[in-house]
Amino acid sequence: MTDLPPLNSLRAFDAAGRRLSFRAAADELGVTQGAVAQQVRQLEAHLDVALFERVPKGLRFTSVGRSFHNRIADVFADLRSATAELKPEPNKVLISVTPTFAAKWLIPNLPDFSAAYPNIDLRIMATEKVSSFHSDGIDLAVRQGSPHFGASLDVTLLFKQSLIAVAAPKFAAKDGGLLEPETLTKLPKIHDTHDLWPSYLAQLGVEDQSPRDLP
Repeated sequence: MTDLPPLNSLRAFDAAGRRLSFRAAADELGVTQGAVAQQVRQLEAHLDVALFERVPKGLRFTSVGRSFHNRIADVFADLRSATAELKPEPNKVLISVTPTFAAKWLIPNLPDFSAAYPNIDLRIMATEKVSSFHSDGIDLAVRQGSPHFGASLDVTLLFKQSLIAVAAPKFAAKDGGLLEPETLTKLPKIHDTHDLWPSYLAQLGVEDQSPRDLP
């Protein structure tokens, strides 16, 4: 069974690795620069490997040190997240939205929200990934989707979505009218991460036949 290194040494290594500086790590941990350096030396002695190279402007990882720090940093990040969940910040609200929704709707409306609710510290997590209320610590999420979302979630409909196909003038019907569904199936299309073309065309009673070589 492998003995675990002292926790204080791991904390010092984590802080020094994130900042690549004993001085900056000492400021973060509230100890002296010498104390951080000593803790890192003890960790290196315990592991019998060099974790840093001392350079004039601070620190540089060894290959072993970088690999070890990647693992250690994730563990300490999880510990900080778990602790934050037990001690939530007052009036902080973390909302998870897609980058497009954040840029096109949420951020332009933030000034009005801040004026109406000045005591709420609204923080935004912009990501296309499905967020976890538990592991990510989010309070609200805005996503495009259809029921069912899960029995443990409270869901509110914000907007109904309307899909409209638009085309460059050179693809438009010669008489200025609407494109026929059969014609639309054969034209090249721009696909995004939602990939709504198949369902859109299915509602028109046709199937997409265009090549999928455009992003």
